[in-house]
Amino acid sequence: MTIDEFDAESALADISRKMSNVSIHKSSFKDDHVDKSSLPQIRLLLYSNDKKKVKESVRKLRRYLTQGHSGENDVDDILNLNVLNLLKDLLQNDPSSSIKFECAWIATNIAAGTSEQTSALIKAGFVDLLLNCMSDKNSSLDLVAQAAWALGNIAGESSAFREQLMIKNFTNYIVQSLNTAYDELYDEASESLRSNGKMTFSCRDYQSNIEALLWALSNMSRGGFCVAEYYLNYTAMFEVLSKYILFNYPKFEVEICWGLSRILYNMHKVTLFHENAIFTDVLFTRLIELLRTGNTDIVTPVIRTIVNISCGPNESVVGLLQTRLLESITRLLDPQAPTTIRKDAYLVVSNLAAGTPDMIKHVVEHKVVLTYVVSHITVPGYTYSSAEWIPTLYNPTYDVQDEWKVTKEAIWIISNIISLGNNSSVRDLLNDHPNLKDALVALLNYNAIPLDNCEKAIESLISLIQRTNKWTTFGKNEHVRALVNLGIESSLANVQRIHSNPRIRDVCSKLKMLLIASDEDLVQTVKISSSMESAFGLPTVDEIKSRSSKRRVIHSFEDGDIRLISNAVNNLNI
Repeated sequence: MTIDEFDAESALADISRKMSNVSIHKSSFKDDHVDKSSLPQIRLLLYSNDKKKVKESVRKLRRYLTQGHSGENDVDDILNLNVLNLLKDLLQNDPSSSIKFECAWIATNIAAGTSEQTSALIKAGFVDLLLNCMSDKNSSLDLVAQAAWALGNIAGESSAFREQLMIKNFTNYIVQSLNTAYDELYDEASESLRSNGKMTFSCRDYQSNIEALLWALSNMSRGGFCVAEYYLNYTAMFEVLSKYILFNYPKFEVEICWGLSRILYNMHKVTLFHENAIFTDVLFTRLIELLRTGNTDIVTPVIRTIVNISCGPNESVVGLLQTRLLESITRLLDPQAPTTIRKDAYLVVSNLAAGTPDMIKHVVEHKVVLTYVVSHITVPGYTYSSAEWIPTLYNPTYDVQDEWKVTKEAIWIISNIISLGNNSSVRDLLNDHPNLKDALVALLNYNAIPLDNCEKAIESLISLIQRTNKWTTFGKNEHVRALVNLGIESSLANVQRIHSNPRIRDVCSKLKMLLIASDEDLVQTVKISSSMESAFGLPTVDEIKSRSSKRRVIHSFEDGDIRLISNAVNNLNI
């Protein structure tokens, strides 16, 4: 199995890498408005010997940041007070857990700011102190969650920072806290809730803390560095997220699935991860259940998680097929489904069709799925009538480029089935969808067909002829005769006219030779099918299978922009 990258814009870019904390809990104090003019006086109170005044001063600094939702100017106002060292001392040495919590809250909102503001926090030495808060057995869950949130914002700054936090065991501290909380919650949950595969919280504050920890872990799940070296960390992260998927809270589900998707993407082809990670039936069942919801916010990360499972080892893919995956994914293949989700859904099917003969059979036997696949082998926004493409759709929001990607994925699915499926699966495909050849030939008659779609369609036709030639024992190959009657020769001439690319000329030439030999001479057909591929410059069966056996991950550019930031801060150690 080889690996490729599915070129797709990433919805991960829409997920906040940093997030201010404006209301993790309701404050027990009366939160009056804090005016900027009062900041100097508040600063003075930080040096008071009266702990109540110190506590009130810290609370007001936090309140100043949260009342305006931590705008860039608000953070600068706090930094200009030069109080970071004092706040750090309180975070390290003050016995009051509530004061430490307020200091961690302030740090969270500073870290949610610009690169310069985050760097100021790092230079002041907050990272190790926040990690100490997480590792201290005496720290409350409130403090642990708030410290994790602050460090999660720092992790969102750059891949270099994420790696340094990984080295400092940040993810292990989160995992330990989540595992401890899970055991307590599981013991408290009723048997009926556990048997239904869903769990809930009785305490809203507890839920908020877990939410913060899951968000921080999801943020740390992103890569941008040599992630394979940290496979044990990623394994522990994967397993704890897999457990928390039982909780019936939309925010949890979104963060967990983005985290799972990111982990699987980063651990792609990392053998040691897949040897250690446990893919449970509970995880598979819950993913399919979430896939059936109508909420795009959750369906997007769920389908991405399933994509990245489907491109993994066969053992994991087989587990997916024990669920109602194809039945659940069918509605996402419909042309009315959002394009970004539909592309991912087709990629899942494509990865399954790049698997074992049994996996391909599973796909072929799902008639509705294959009907959608074949129907997408078309020109977006056009219908084919009287040997020409007629525009039928005008929609200013219609993304033709994305629709062509869906078309290419549909062709990949067909190509994989023909190349890798057993004889029974290929026969079923051709018998159940007699219009498949028509669709591939018609596609070549479109003058603006993208190069990749064109090449893959021709390769699919070559594979189809080579495969069906092997079944021909007398007479002529009926599928070749059908292609000739459909005007394949003129379609190839059209392709060569609109594409001067050497690759296209090569595959067109090979298909022409194969068509002539297959249609004119049965003996020559048999020779080509059995041992004469190289004489015609055609790929051998093994070469076809090697090219088709590609399971592809979704290539995400989520770290591309922050690597630019990383170049500027790479020398800053945390």
